[in-house]
Amino acid sequence: MGNERIRLITRGDDCGSSKSANRGILEAYKEGILKNTSVMAVCPALEDAAELLAGERELCFGLHAVLNAEWDRVRWGPVLTPEEVPTLVAADGTFFQTTRELCDHGPRLEEMMAEIQAQLNKVRRAGFNVRYADLHMGFDWVNDGFREAFAMWCGAEGLINDLELHRRLPKVDSVPGDPVDQLIAKLAAAEPGSYVLVGHPAYDNEEMRTLGHFGYDGETVAREREWERRIFTDPRVLSFCQLNGIVPARYDEVHVP
Repeated sequence: MGNERIRLITRGDDCGSSKSANRGILEAYKEGILKNTSVMAVCPALEDAAELLAGERELCFGLHAVLNAEWDRVRWGPVLTPEEVPTLVAADGTFFQTTRELCDHGPRLEEMMAEIQAQLNKVRRAGFNVRYADLHMGFDWVNDGFREAFAMWCGAEGLINDLELHRRLPKVDSVPGDPVDQLIAKLAAAEPGSYVLVGHPAYDNEEMRTLGHFGYDGETVAREREWERRIFTDPRVLSFCQLNGIVPARYDEVHVP
């Protein structure tokens, strides 16, 4: 640790969303620099994720709190019944696709917090030792009291609040090469300190191609998530981190609530 320049909180999102994501996260952790993964309680592959990952003691787990379902063909809804959270769901009982739709339907703070609590309880019951919490699709702005309530809730549950730590790597001018080269350019430009690197590790396969929505088709989703897996495992990234004092870190190595 003597030459440490950057602590890089490496996070893989959407654990539990699909088998492809679960296996991409496992590879990024076993063969790369991934140290944290955020678990979605409301998605169809939660049990698969638990069987595959919950016993991995060196991987730090978080709750990926979900109040939106962005895809056209793959839909999900709340852990609570739609009747318990009527301001959070569309007519079919699933979440709204966008945070703007959610905001426009006037989500009640007590419903938001009750659903997030139910999601945490479900993920814990599945066997995950949850250490932090973050937000799928960044819905913290849809209710004026949410950020304060979420911070208090994290404290009560003993969770690290990602909203207080979420410092991204700096933007850089467009560089030639693939997404791995672009990540390395950001790492090279970063000042010493702690940063969060978020990706969605998965594979370019048929399961991933069922995702997508208007303006972001399934083929593009699958291709980009293939690259998001590679940025955690590519030998160029591993070598650059080792040679330049960049230490992949868990949330609970950087901050204790």
